[in-house]
Amino acid sequence: MSKFLKANEIINKGSESRYNFQFLSKMQIFSRTTGTTRHGKPYLVISMRDITGNISNIKKWIDNNDDLEKYQEILKIGNVVEITGEFNKEYKSVTIINTKVIDPEDYELKEFVDLPFIDEDLLIKQLFDTISKIQNKYLKNLIENIFNDEEIKNKFFECPSAIKHHHSYRCGNLEHTIGMINVFRNFEDFYNRNTELNVDLIYAGIILHDIGKIYEYEIYNGIPMKTSNSLIGHHSLGFQLVSRFINEISDFPNDLKNRILHIILSHHGRKEWGSPVEPQFSEAEIVHYLDMIDSRFKSQS
Repeated sequence: MSKFLKANEIINKGSESRYNFQFLSKMQIFSRTTGTTRHGKPYLVISMRDITGNISNIKKWIDNNDDLEKYQEILKIGNVVEITGEFNKEYKSVTIINTKVIDPEDYELKEFVDLPFIDEDLLIKQLFDTISKIQNKYLKNLIENIFNDEEIKNKFFECPSAIKHHHSYRCGNLEHTIGMINVFRNFEDFYNRNTELNVDLIYAGIILHDIGKIYEYEIYNGIPMKTSNSLIGHHSLGFQLVSRFINEISDFPNDLKNRILHIILSHHGRKEWGSPVEPQFSEAEIVHYLDMIDSRFKSQS
């Protein structure tokens, strides 16, 4: 048993074989839960994948609670591991016999996950081009100060926009933001700013509406994951971050402060959709609709 089997080979062999069989494989963990047997022993239920397919209902039985933490670290979501497994024909399940973490230098992530192509440099250029064209000095100063913070900037460029549903990959939130900008720019160009709307406020709202996601989500080995801050939610996290930077700008107009913070809090549109408040003015409504359009266009099952 020296050949490493791909996920699809394990699945095919499992459907064709009349007997249980053991195999070697290298796969990435993308979900994991913990259970307890009726005798009080812990076990892990894992889903794993490579570029050929996914395998669920993989179990690692653990003799005692002292070993649970050890295997939770080895079998952490995002890790690529080498496993010796046994396929059980009757239950159509896999039991892990032996496993170890593979060093990231010893594999290419594209072997395990189909990563979308993202032209990160182009998206970053479009973001800063948009910021440079904002005419309101307070909004421009606010956004420039935020993105002058290297930690915030790097997190914003990296973070996904969701765990699933839309833009759930590295740079996903950046792509989502630029998607909204590009849709709105078409309106702006068509009407040549012949509008009563505060266009600068809309652009600022687009750029800042999801900034709280830099603390809500993170990417590990191509897999989007929630952080402990996800209990607070990106609306509140974004509100706190932007409020802090606004308070550092002297004479920032109070009405403008309330409007940009309202856009952050209201961009999900309805309270039943997780919005703390609902849009109360046109610019907030438009940011909500742009958010809906772009997220639906890139929605994922």
